[in-house]
Order: sequence, then structure tokens, then C-alpha cells
Amino acid sequence: MPTGTGKIKHNFKNFTSFKNFELKDLFVPAAIIVISLLLFLVHGQLIVATVNGSQISRLTLISELEKKDGKTVLETLVTERLILQEADRRTVTVSDSEVKGEIANIEKSVSKQGQNLDTLLSQQGMTRNDLLKQVKIQLLLKKIVGGISVTDKEVNDYIDKNKDSLPSGTDPATLKPQIKKQLEQQKINDKIQKLISDLQSKAKIDYLLKL
Repeated sequence: MPTGTGKIKHNFKNFTSFKNFELKDLFVPAAIIVISLLLFLVHGQLIVATVNGSQISRLTLISELEKKDGKTVLETLVTERLILQEADRRTVTVSDSEVKGEIANIEKSVSKQGQNLDTLLSQQGMTRNDLLKQVKIQLLLKKIVGGISVTDKEVNDYIDKNKDSLPSGTDPATLKPQIKKQLEQQKINDKIQKLISDLQSKAKIDYLLKL
């Protein structure tokens, strides 16, 4: 009996010691297991190609892309963020139906030219989501800068100054609607450029990555 009792006490002591074992001591091996599992699962995402068994990592690809287009892409992202912030400040919004309507107009115009929108986007390295994002930004900008008007005098002046560049044998009067639309777009673009310049000059922008 004494021997058995001593053994029971010894086991109870071990059990008590285990209860006092800090949970943080379990986190290290658990973290290693989780990280290893994640690395295994995303191996295809970390490695973008292999050449005769030699691996090219996603980090290498991203680094090269940053060297070539990183500055342009980053500046575009900064400009988009400034536009979205300004839209929020002015409580200007664009609905999904407005964006879809504009996309439908673009697709219709492309189709009339015998082309496919998805094919054109693919050729430019873009997706439908990229187009949706750009269209939303453009619609927000148009609302922010407000309405634009072009007078008949401005259209006639344009025709007089550009007679030599107009298609030969074409009645200038038939071109007036198209010219008016072109002048309106030019005015919108000018106002948008001024808006963006003003936003950039007033914003506090810190580039934390050297490109």
C-alpha cells in the first residue's frame, strides 16, 4: 500500500505540473504547423514558374514589375484614392446601374466596330472588373466637375479653324453633333485635369516605397 500510494501521489504531482503549463508554450509548435500548412497550400501562389526545376518566385516577379511599372501604378492608385476621397467629401456617388449602363454603351460602340469588348480588354491586360473600376472613377469625376456646355459659336469656330483637316467632300453641318460632343469631352478632360492637379497639390502624400 505505501508503494502504491506514493505512485499515485507522484502521478498527481505530474498532472498538477501539466495544468500549470502555460498555453503560450503550445503556441510556438502550433504556429509552425499552421505556417507549414499555409506554405504547402499556397505553394502554387508563391512559385509562379519553374525552369528545368529552378523556381521563380512571386516575389521576384513582383520586384521586376515594380521596377518597370511600379511608379506609374502607384501614382495611379494614389490618384484614384484622392478622387474617391473627394467624392466622399462632396457626397457624390455613382450607382451600380449607372456603371452598368455606361459599360453597355461601351460594349455597343465596340460591337458596332465589329470587335469584342472582352477581347479588347484581354489585349490590354484588363478584366471586366478593371473596366468597372475605371468607369466608376470616370463617372465620379464627371459628377464632381459638373456640367459642361458648348455653344454653336464654339462649334462653328472649330470648323472654320480645322477646315483643312475635315474629311473631304463632307458637309461640315453633318459633323456638328460629333464636333460638339468632342469639344464637350475636351472641356470635361480639362476640368478633370485641373481638379486632379488641385487635389494632388493640397494632399499630404507620403511615398514609403522607393520606386
